[in-house]
Amino acid sequence: MMVNWSIINSSGAQSSQSVRKNMVSFLTRNYPCSVVDAIEKKYNAYKIYLMSGLCLTFDAEGRAVKTG
Repeated sequence: MMVNWSIINSSGAQSSQSVRKNMVSFLTRNYPCSVVDAIEKKYNAYKIYLMSGLCLTFDAEGRAVKTG
């Protein structure tokens, strides 16, 4: 399944590419071999749903703020 990473866009000083890179780095470091099921934008945050059922929340700069 391909996930549309272009939903992640930056309105701040950081570029969209930098925000995506922060998220992918976090996922690679903390959840290796996990598969992203979906990405949702909610106000100034992003929710990334993994195939395992886990939902990760990132702020507008791509920093992880909540796991659940």
